[in-house]
Amino acid sequence: MVKRSVLASLTLLFAFSLTACRPPADGASGARGTAPNVTVTIDLIADPRVGPVDVTVTVLREGNPIEDATVELTGDMTHAGMVPVIDTMLPAGNGTYESDAFAFDMAGDWILTADVRLPNGERASGEVLRTVQRP
Repeated sequence: MVKRSVLASLTLLFAFSLTACRPPADGASGARGTAPNVTVTIDLIADPRVGPVDVTVTVLREGNPIEDATVELTGDMTHAGMVPVIDTMLPAGNGTYESDAFAFDMAGDWILTADVRLPNGERASGEVLRTVQRP
């Protein structure tokens, strides 16, 4: 009886641990920070795989592109203990910033955060959740 109770408890604990690290759903959040009316969106391939990926961050204020921002992209896994992937995005024109060096180093659930600093000191950020597949 005790063995069955312990086994049931361990099974339940294992099931909770699997769902606790999973993000709710893929999608982008609205902008956060001190910059009013600034929208930050992160675009990458729909089904990212381990390795280098093309990432584009778009920064707009009231629909108009912001050309002179500093954009840093950070990728964090949803579970503790992993070193984040960080890359500075390069301006590509029309309010877009790109990276050719961002690479996922492990399969699993990731949170990508674009931190944007405008020349006047205002800040904004956007976030997207993605599940990265094995190569």
